[in-house]
Amino acid sequence: MRKPMMAALVMVSAVSVVVAGCTAKPTTPPVTTPPVTTPASPDAQKPGETTPPAPTTPAPTTPVPAQPEPPKPVKRTLPNPSRGIHLSGWYAGSPDLIGPLMDWCKAAGINTLVLDLKAEDGKLSWNSEIPLAKEIGANERKIGDLPKFIAEAHEKGFWVSGRIVVMNDQYLYRARPSWGIPGFPGGAYSFMDPKNENVWRYNLDIAQAAVKAGVDEIQFDYIRYPEKLVDGYNRDTGADYRVGHIVGFLKKAMEELKPLGVVVGADLFGLTSSVAEGDDMQIGQDYRKVIDVVDYVGLMAYPSHYALGTYGIANPDRAPYETVKASLAKAVERTPGTSLDKHRPWIQDFTYPTAGALKYGPAEVMGQVRALKELGINNFMLWDPSNKYTRGVDYTKVQ
Repeated sequence: MRKPMMAALVMVSAVSVVVAGCTAKPTTPPVTTPPVTTPASPDAQKPGETTPPAPTTPAPTTPVPAQPEPPKPVKRTLPNPSRGIHLSGWYAGSPDLIGPLMDWCKAAGINTLVLDLKAEDGKLSWNSEIPLAKEIGANERKIGDLPKFIAEAHEKGFWVSGRIVVMNDQYLYRARPSWGIPGFPGGAYSFMDPKNENVWRYNLDIAQAAVKAGVDEIQFDYIRYPEKLVDGYNRDTGADYRVGHIVGFLKKAMEELKPLGVVVGADLFGLTSSVAEGDDMQIGQDYRKVIDVVDYVGLMAYPSHYALGTYGIANPDRAPYETVKASLAKAVERTPGTSLDKHRPWIQDFTYPTAGALKYGPAEVMGQVRALKELGINNFMLWDPSNKYTRGVDYTKVQ
């Protein structure tokens, strides 16, 4: 499953295949730089003057390095409501898979693709021109031509959100261990230090490259401290310290990305909507403080990720309607005065891989959507580790 949950909170680990499941683990166009012209010297010839003899030796010139052009703002219109699915880079880059999936999305009323830009393993989904990504070997050609893929998705009427896994990044961890939280082996679960602004810069460079390629939205995932407690990081530091660095990164992201015309969201653990006020679960996530900064929060309200008895529900996995309704009711209650459009939760469209788990199909998935609708929440995102998604549903017709 995606996003390992804290053992004490009975949350599960990630298995990469799109915010709740597993994703299987494009080239930006070259930047065109305007020609540089050298301004006239103060000693240049003026009208009526005699032309002096040309110097025998040309004056040396200093080459001006080419500067990348910043992305230009683009007018975008967010679908209302926004109904999305997670899409792994590998699935998006496979024509025989993505074509039929897009056809199904259109028929089912799905209008948003949440595309992995950087997945849980730290790999990008395209061969970017980001120097650090090249240096650390993070580029991977899952999608052959990212701008082309996004353009084609737009032509089909889809809004494209780019998902970036921020703090869990084994490639960056191994290449820049001093930027990380000590004590991780450098494998699939290796966390960067949320207060390190070099980590911020790298992820914002990825976001800006994706905006230049055409995405409409940036969604930050794993924007947190690890469940593992480390002295000086998320043990004995205080919630204000931890939340301050998470919110600080998101404020910086909003400062850089909003002028480009994109939507910015953040994914949070499901329990962040209902823990005691001020309790960040030692991972730095505070639902109210985050939703006050970003355009929306993607609460990971997967019923299978809640402990037995949560919200007074014997087995949340077997009660998808009740679990999602209780979780999001807490979110709305915690954020009075906040537009309901800022709540865009992830819901479950997969069967949890354990003995005795409820098999999820149309009734279970649509039950979660109905729970949201009864709360006045019309925006949601589906997570399915296989990217196959439940057929036989029409999300435009929720009873």
